Amino acid sequence: MKSTWNLIGMALWLILFIYLVWMIHNMRSRRLKLIVREKKTFTWQNFWISCGELIVFLLVFWGMAYTTFFQDVKKLNQNAVRISYSYKPLIVRYKPNQSDYVTVNNGNGRKPIQRYTYYVEGRKYQTDSNNATVVYGKSNLNVQAQAYDWNKKWLNHLDNRYQHAWVATVTTTYKKNWVNGIGLHAGRQADRFSLIRIPDKSFMTVKQ
Repeated sequence: MKSTWNLIGMALWLILFIYLVWMIHNMRSRRLKLIVREKKTFTWQNFWISCGELIVFLLVFWGMAYTTFFQDVKKLNQNAVRISYSYKPLIVRYKPNQSDYVTVNNGNGRKPIQRYTYYVEGRKYQTDSNNATVVYGKSNLNVQAQAYDWNKKWLNHLDNRYQHAWVATVTTTYKKNWVNGIGLHAGRQADRFSLIRIPDKSFMTVKQ
């Protein structure tokens, strides 16, 4: 568990489950009382009570499900997340035929995903086109990367310092507070995106 604040969310889900069990039991119990006492299987009063209980459950369930599973981190208030940036130079890999900074493996299927492999500080890193993009040429940004709030002056500085060969990573983490704890997100990573910068296409090996 990343933070004890997430215990709030776990408790709320447990309470919701207990309420569901109680609601089903209560509906069944009231129906049996109708049959025994009034010799009826349906009354409008009992119907509206059941509807009220069900509406309460569905509203709370929708709110908890949205908060836990369907939150769009890009639409969250900046006070709810912490954004950090890291910048590192790429290491060129010397090969007999073609030296490169990054290797691209093209995927297959209806929605193919590219997988990128690169080296930084002697370590091998792998990511995919859902969480990264490769940029080469005069500009150090493309349409996909522009969705994030980069310091463009610093990116230009990196171009000059590392000869257009670097990787910048932006990481979004949920802050440790009770609001994020409700959705079981406190302290967890929300998003991570890498901007892989190379001088030109010749420094990229593409594999099918």
